Amino acid sequence: MYATRDRSTFIAAVSLDPDAFDELLVAFSMHYEFCHAKGRGGRPPKSIQKHEAPSLLLHFYCAPCEGKTLCELFRMAPATLARTLTKAERALAVALKSVPDSFIWYPSKQQQRRWAVMVNRVEPLVRGVWRFLDGKNYRVKAPTAPDLQNAYYNGFVGSWNDADTSSPLRAKLLDEKFTLRGHGVLSGSAFPVSGSMLGKIRTPLKDGDLDRASPECRAGLSRMSAALT
Repeated sequence: MYATRDRSTFIAAVSLDPDAFDELLVAFSMHYEFCHAKGRGGRPPKSIQKHEAPSLLLHFYCAPCEGKTLCELFRMAPATLARTLTKAERALAVALKSVPDSFIWYPSKQQQRRWAVMVNRVEPLVRGVWRFLDGKNYRVKAPTAPDLQNAYYNGFVGSWNDADTSSPLRAKLLDEKFTLRGHGVLSGSAFPVSGSMLGKIRTPLKDGDLDRASPECRAGLSRMSAALT
C-alpha cells in the first residue's frame, strides 16, 4: 500500500491520504525509536520499517481488526505487536503537537462553503453539507445480547450520542456567527436530532421513518437518504 500510494486505499486503511501520512511520518519518526533485529528459528523479524509503526497504530484505531489479523497483516509476533502499539501511541501523542493540521478546530465560513460545494459535486441532492460526524465505540467488554449492548452504549455518559457530549457542537451549528445559514453536517442514523437542529444535522432515515411519512413524500425521502449514506 505504501509503495503504490493509492489515495482511496490509504484513506480506508489509515484515514489519511498519502501526503498527509508522509507529513505525519516525518514528525512521528522524530519521536519513535526504530530497532532492527532478525527473527530466529523461523520467527517473524522484530524490526519494522519507518512507515509501518504509524500505519499499524492508525489501522488499529480506524479498522475493526483483531490482534490476530493485525499480526498477519504486519507480519508481527503478538509480543512485537503489543510493544509496537505501545511505543507508537507514545510517539504519536508527542508528534501530533508539532503538526498544525492535526489540531481540532471549527472551519471558517469560507471553508464550509468550499467543502459543501465539493460534497455537492459528488452528490447533487446533498446541499450545504460540509462535514460528516460519527462516534467511535471502543469496546472493552461488551454484553453478548445485542439489545443490552445497545442500551449500555446509548445510555453511557460520554457517548457521542449523549446530548451533553455534543452540546458544544450543536451550539455552534445554530450560531450564525460560526455556521453559514442553510449549512450543516451529516451524521449517522443513531445521532439524536431535535427539531431545533432541523437542517443543521442531517441523518439518513431511521427504521420506521419511511412508514410514518406521507406516501407522496416517500420516494423523495428514499432518494435523499440513499444520497446521505
